[in-house]
Amino acid sequence: MAEPDYTQVPIPDGKPREEYTYIERRAAILRIIETRGHPWGLNKTQLGREFGVSDAQIHKDLHRLRDYYSNRIGNDSEFSSELAYKRIIKAHLDNDEYDKARRALDSWNGWLQDTGQQAKAPDRHEIEASGIVIDLGDDGTTDED
Repeated sequence: MAEPDYTQVPIPDGKPREEYTYIERRAAILRIIETRGHPWGLNKTQLGREFGVSDAQIHKDLHRLRDYYSNRIGNDSEFSSELAYKRIIKAHLDNDEYDKARRALDSWNGWLQDTGQQAKAPDRHEIEASGIVIDLGDDGTTDED
């Protein structure tokens, strides 16, 4: 069965969150993530209590949502990142929270890199010996390997 479009799932008014279906729960969690602009810092234990499920279930929900979102943004990841950047950064800058703005951007880009939607810039390590420079990429191999 294909994953539903969680952005289109209605969140039931008046229904206790402990009675949500897994689809409604994931849609509600996705709304929380999108409101925040990134998935970092969610308290899985608190979410589990709120929805009446285990931490392990919340972890599974977040994993499914990461896959869902990764598939949803596809080639639009740079655009999505820019939109998130603008929203999060503006909020933090409006509150003179410059370090929070930087951390939020780092978190968002890290998430995009973890999902493979954004390439990670390789670390560059140069070792100079007897006039020879060896460039080591992320994997620690030399250009000669």
